[in-house]
Amino acid sequence: MIASHTVITSLTHDTRATVYRESLISRPVIIEDNVWIGAGACVLPGVRIGTGSVIGAGSVVTRDVPAGTIVVGVPARAIRSV
Repeated sequence: MIASHTVITSLTHDTRATVYRESLISRPVIIEDNVWIGAGACVLPGVRIGTGSVIGAGSVVTRDVPAGTIVVGVPARAIRSV
C-alpha cells in the first residue's frame, strides 16, 4: 500500500559535479511484497524496502529497510519489528 503524497524517486545528482544538471545518477528503488508506505513519506534512490515493512507517515527513507521492520522519522530509523 502506498498512501497519498508519497514520493518515490530513483534519480539524483552527483554532489561532487561542477554542473549538477549534467550529473544525473539512476539507482533503482525496490519495494518488496506487503509493504505499507505512510502518507507523505519520501523514499530516496537505491533503497530496498523488505517484505512486510511499514514506513511511517512523513518519513524520509535514505537506507535499506529490513523485512518486517517499522521505520519512522527524518531520516527514517527502525523502531521495532512486526
